[in-house]
Amino acid sequence: MSPGEILVVGEAIGDFIPRDPEGLRYEAVLGGSAFNAALALARFGARPAYSGTLSTDALGRRFRAALAAEGIDRRFIQDSARPTAVAIVSPLGPDGTPEFALHLDGTAHAEAACTPRAMPQGVVHLHASSFGATTGPSGEAAASLAASARAAGATVSYDINIRAAALPGRERARDLIEARIGLADIVKASLDDLAWLYPGEPVDAVVPRWRGWGASLVLITRGADGAVCHGPGAPLTAAAAPVAVSDTIGAGDTFIGGFVAVLAARGLLGRGFAGAGRDDLQAALDFACAVAADSCTRPGCDPPRRIAV
Repeated sequence: MSPGEILVVGEAIGDFIPRDPEGLRYEAVLGGSAFNAALALARFGARPAYSGTLSTDALGRRFRAALAAEGIDRRFIQDSARPTAVAIVSPLGPDGTPEFALHLDGTAHAEAACTPRAMPQGVVHLHASSFGATTGPSGEAAASLAASARAAGATVSYDINIRAAALPGRERARDLIEARIGLADIVKASLDDLAWLYPGEPVDAVVPRWRGWGASLVLITRGADGAVCHGPGAPLTAAAAPVAVSDTIGAGDTFIGGFVAVLAARGLLGRGFAGAGRDDLQAALDFACAVAADSCTRPGCDPPRRIAV
């Protein structure tokens, strides 16, 4: 197994997905925004490492087996005797959009994070994801690592991915999220994320503020309407292919994994990031939208196995 060049930090959660309309029968699948992103990166030919605390219970063993099967670097994983954190997914609506009831207290996720405090040698990019990179011990460790990454010349991407139940009140959560935006080169948010963070404020007012804090690229996902990349020059857009939706679990994680994987394949992470041109960014955005749509055709987060990006 070769060392990872992209370090992914954030949560790994067991998702219990309903398998009937009444929510009487559930299936446990592997999830969590950071785990999903690492999975997508590996399937798209990048070399990710995953950092987090995993339980030694049955679900935790499934996570380890999946990481090993996908060739994801596991040297930054810490063991825990506590159970795996889980999310109970509500029965899905017509558009496949899930709601999550998170159970985090007393789990492996709640333990002090084992995230390295400085960027490991050979790692050129840090991807920090969702509440696992925003709040609690893992959130504090992710912020420290992001600052270290920027100082070392590595690039940082941050997926806001709001899960309100796992965050403190809106004002405190906004402070934490904005601090991490200031440490990131690439920020990804959905329209739902923006609506929760800044109720009633238009996207066109938020994006310039984030870019002024240092984010070179701001990616806004718009569900069935595709996505927009805000950066130097006019915004770039990409459409979402029409698909038969099973559910949208992990679509955003697949999206950011696809975007970063294209930059990695073109040598445009770390110190190469400054060389990313509009054609590169358009290619990354198009690929990200395509693989996110494809992921929606299967239950849970199951990115397609496309090695060529």
